[in-house]
Amino acid sequence: MVKQQKILQQPAFRAKLLGGVLIAIGAALLINPTPFFIKLSVALIIIGAFMMLLITEQSIPRKISDAQIEGNRAFVKKMTRGLELSGKAVFLPKSSLLSEERVYIPAQNTDVNLLPFLDDDIVVSTRPDGEVIGISVPPAGLTLLKEVEKEVSFEDADLENVEEKLQTFVGMNIMKSITLKPETGGLRLEMEHEEPCCAESENPTCEQYPCAACSAALLAVTQAAKQKITIQKTEHIDHRTVFHLKLGGVV
Repeated sequence: MVKQQKILQQPAFRAKLLGGVLIAIGAALLINPTPFFIKLSVALIIIGAFMMLLITEQSIPRKISDAQIEGNRAFVKKMTRGLELSGKAVFLPKSSLLSEERVYIPAQNTDVNLLPFLDDDIVVSTRPDGEVIGISVPPAGLTLLKEVEKEVSFEDADLENVEEKLQTFVGMNIMKSITLKPETGGLRLEMEHEEPCCAESENPTCEQYPCAACSAALLAVTQAAKQKITIQKTEHIDHRTVFHLKLGGVV
């Protein structure tokens, strides 16, 4: 009994269970194939597959793990296009409703000030009429951040001292450099990678679902800020990626 409870509490099992439920719901919607239900069905099936492939175990070899993360990014990219979500990522900290950090991608940027109800079980957020207004998914860098947290805790930090702790990413050879500075209206997070983490043409993806390294750093800042953080704009300068961030309210 205790063993079964431990299995149910494991993130990998919960992700696979939720993914299976979403795929089943998506398939059920095809029984009444209206144009809206077909669109929603495809989205649910894709998201369900994403959840079932989610990396939550540390025993996966690095190369396979990296490839799987990129596959998950491709899933999210297809979801945002298929659901016509043009909003930029909102990083959400843990809360009484969220057992771990999430990324919320809204339909439009105007939606981020008043986020809908979100908990661990909600992936697709809809209005009462069924219109999709956003998706809530685990960040690409969640597993990487857990590795970094074996060296330093960001939950014990605040925005005044978190930059010093962010240097752990440099010490672990995840990045060449990283800085976090205040700017008008928010924060400027700049990271230098050994190689460009994405091309200029992928700016929409970078602003909606950043790569694992950038995402892990953004999550660390979110933990220190203890409030939601919205990506306002990204810039790519050689091997450097700059995120202009806006601080939101407490979740």
